[in-house]
This record gives sequence, structure tokens and C-alpha cells, in this order.
Amino acid sequence: MGKTKKFGKQKYSLAWSSHPTDYYYIQEWLPKGEAFDNYSQMFTVSLHFSEELTPLIAVQSKAAELDKRGMYDKICNYNIFENGDEYILDFLVSETEDGLVKIVEHDVHHYKQVTSHGKKALQLTFISERSYGDDIMPFLNSLKDRRENVITDLTQMNIKCRVK
Repeated sequence: MGKTKKFGKQKYSLAWSSHPTDYYYIQEWLPKGEAFDNYSQMFTVSLHFSEELTPLIAVQSKAAELDKRGMYDKICNYNIFENGDEYILDFLVSETEDGLVKIVEHDVHHYKQVTSHGKKALQLTFISERSYGDDIMPFLNSLKDRRENVITDLTQMNIKCRVK
């Protein structure tokens, strides 16, 4: 992948990349001018080399995490969609402060099995959209109309991870 990536109508620039272990790679992409502490959109690609880690195991693990989060996050909810051996996890979470919702985040994760350099790997691509403060309600209202397009755009992306 180059230094820029387009998702939907938004252009993203590589903001962070890491290879913390021999079997894990991750890149995070932000629109120009945005930072991790206050982003409106972020695109992420990760590659986890493993013979055992499948898309089903990964999506079930994230769903279990969201189930736990739902005990204290009243906005937390999710849907899982299966397409053969690929999975889409569409979810909503929030952060509160003093009983007020301060951040709402909508994520769509796409889990699929790939082969790179002859080795099996789990590829996770996802888009994260956030809204803050007074912009939360308009964001949630617009999500109803945008959600399906976000899912479709993400699943139709042809991401080819190349590692050195």
C-alpha cells in the first residue's frame, strides 16, 4: 500500500505503522489534518500470521469484548454478518464523562483469511468514525443512511498486504 489510500470519498494518509512482532503488522491511516486523539475517521489494516487464528475466532473474540463493554456502555451494540469464511462486525461504542456521552464511535471490521509469502494470516481492515459532544446526535442520525454504504465500501476494497 502506498502513502495514501482512498475509502469512499475520503482520502487517507499513513499516520502510523508498526511491526511489533514477527507475526503482526498494523497500519493506521487518517485524513489530512487529523490526529489520533480527536479523529473523525480512521482506516486501519492489520495482518496477523497464524495457523490457528481464523476470521471466526477473531470476530467471536471481539464480540465477547463488546458484550463485556455493553455492561457499562449503554450505547454499545453490534451486528455480525457472515459471507462464506469472511466476517463483518458492525458496532457502536461510546465514552462518557460525568454521566454525559462525550464520544460515539462507529466501527466496521472486516475479517478474512489471506495467504502472504506462503503463510496463512488473518487480515483485519476497518473503518472507525467518531463524533464528539454536540455533533453526536446528527452523527447518529446520519449513520442510519450511511451504515450500509460504509459496510459495502469496506468489503469491496481490494487490499493486498505486502510485508517485507
